Amino acid sequence: MQFNIFQKMILLLVSLLVPVMALYYYSTHRSVSVIQDELIKSSLNRMALFMAQLDASIEKLELVSTPILVDMNVLEYLYNLSLSDYPMLKTRLLIQEKLSLASNSGNWRNEVIVYFPKRGEGISSSPAYRFDRTEYENQFSLGWRFSEKLGIGSGFTRTYVTTGSSSIRPDELDLAVRINLFQWDFENLLDTYKASHSGDPFFFKTGYSLIANRSADEERMERIVTVLSGRIDGGESGYMIRWFDDKQYLITYYYSALLDWHLIDAVPLDQVVGPIKQQRVLFAVASVLLLITGVGAAFALYWNVQMPIFRLVRGVQRIKRGDYSYRLKKNSNNEFSFLMQNFNEMAAQIQDLIENVLQSQIHARDATLKQLQAQIHPHFLYNSLGFIINMTKMKNDRAVIDMAHHLSDYFRYTTRMDNRGVSLKEELAFVHTYLEIHRLRNESLAYSIELPEALERIRIPRLLIQPLVENALVHGLEHVDDIGRVQIRVVAREDRVHVEVEDNGSGMEAVSIAKLLTELRLPADDYAGCGLWNVYHRLQGHFGGDSEIAVQPSAIGGLKVELIWRMQNIVIKTEGSP
Repeated sequence: MQFNIFQKMILLLVSLLVPVMALYYYSTHRSVSVIQDELIKSSLNRMALFMAQLDASIEKLELVSTPILVDMNVLEYLYNLSLSDYPMLKTRLLIQEKLSLASNSGNWRNEVIVYFPKRGEGISSSPAYRFDRTEYENQFSLGWRFSEKLGIGSGFTRTYVTTGSSSIRPDELDLAVRINLFQWDFENLLDTYKASHSGDPFFFKTGYSLIANRSADEERMERIVTVLSGRIDGGESGYMIRWFDDKQYLITYYYSALLDWHLIDAVPLDQVVGPIKQQRVLFAVASVLLLITGVGAAFALYWNVQMPIFRLVRGVQRIKRGDYSYRLKKNSNNEFSFLMQNFNEMAAQIQDLIENVLQSQIHARDATLKQLQAQIHPHFLYNSLGFIINMTKMKNDRAVIDMAHHLSDYFRYTTRMDNRGVSLKEELAFVHTYLEIHRLRNESLAYSIELPEALERIRIPRLLIQPLVENALVHGLEHVDDIGRVQIRVVAREDRVHVEVEDNGSGMEAVSIAKLLTELRLPADDYAGCGLWNVYHRLQGHFGGDSEIAVQPSAIGGLKVELIWRMQNIVIKTEGSP
């Protein structure tokens, strides 16, 4: 591939800028990837530390609360039924005081309750507590469970029983201890967690309400839950990156095996990687501006140097193709104006020298076409006149009149020797007259002519199709015993016109067809020049060198001869087009 100066300059600029931009974008991409990886690790580590502290606080509360199950005062209150009211009340107060101490050992507000199910009593660290058997049985859970109704609010609850209990049915136990952790304390923890970074943390478990920090964006949390609901039903931790409100967020989630909930946090990545991306955009803008400046400089060089050279080359090509009237316009006052002026003078001299030769060639070509047309004369005049004589003797006036009319039309058409072309409609009307003359003489002849209305106005040389029909009648149907058929069809395929003439005669062998096609291309000096050869050379002279004649066996049994040329200055629908 050949490149001009302008294209080479552009390629040079692009070849210099592209590696630099590619390297810069690769480095920034790697930087963003490293920062994202570190941000993911940091977020997961922070969540792991937070959950570890939360679990440690809960386990500490469990550690100081579960010994209540074997406390001497609790056992005395459970089994020593012989105590009087005052010792019983004193023991109850001691148990309540121990529960308060256990409750206060935690880092947040909670409630510790001792149940005596068979006695229908309960003692709580909260003085306002009143035993409710239905509440006790409904909230019974040996693992941590979230509940909407924990007396003074929602939260997590868990029930402990003595090891080796004969039953774990709530109504059959002698003794049980429950710890209630309230939701607002978890919200306080999330507020503290959020204050240390720019995330939006919340607790989530499928089927339960979210536990969020108090300044959380509820709409965004719901969208995050919708994305994560199908991924974090199991006990796994991980992360994902998603777009919300035209912002990219890093969503990390961490599973708490103790609570069976997930801690979820969403951090906007633009706050971290945004400056790097902005710097990348600025670099791209600067690169584009540099490229535009370089293109402008290359265009100036191209316009003042390459374009004059290109116009000179185009002028030479136009003259080479035969357009000797082409002249160059002088748009500048530099060194190229002198070359253009001398080119125009040279073109004018060449035009003067060639026009005389060209005019002579045109006259010679017109004479040749007239000679070729003049060679096509009817060979059946005497037979037609004989037919008229016979029909006159047989008193068949109708046949005589028809034959006379057809002969009149036939000779009126063939004796016009001007070079003006005719339309396909006119040519096929003449072919129809020619076939009618033959049909009057031979009633076993059948023919059909198909010409779409869209192709009727196409201009062709006079007597271009009739020789093909004459060959079909004389050579194709000469030895046919049954009804002889001739089919004429004009179609358009893609950008070419096809005139097909078929017969059901004896046809030709493949070797004979190949020989015939070779003879068509012989010059007039080497060939006798008649019949199909005349048609081929007239077709070439009128429609150009890409026109052709195709010969092949016919679908109806004989031979198919096809004239093909490119359509000019007419728009029609081709076969297969809508």
